[in-house]
Amino acid sequence: MLTDDDVSALDQRAREVGRHVGWKLQFAVMPNSQYVGLLAGPDQIVILGPSRISDLAVHEIDLALDALQRGDRHIISDEDGDPRLI
Repeated sequence: MLTDDDVSALDQRAREVGRHVGWKLQFAVMPNSQYVGLLAGPDQIVILGPSRISDLAVHEIDLALDALQRGDRHIISDEDGDPRLI
């Protein structure tokens, strides 16, 4: 399980990367605390996850944040205007 400090650090990283790429990003623990996800936009749409922590979800989100920061992955608005990770 993740500690409060872990969640806080991951959320801070998501917010920093979000500022870099021009999207409001947030790391979140889902209502079932075994799941986490990466949220984007003012409506907090899940763009990665929800995935089980035990399935290396945190590592997957961390890699996605790295790729966003490098420009290898992007967030676009889909046909409904919702954010989507590509």
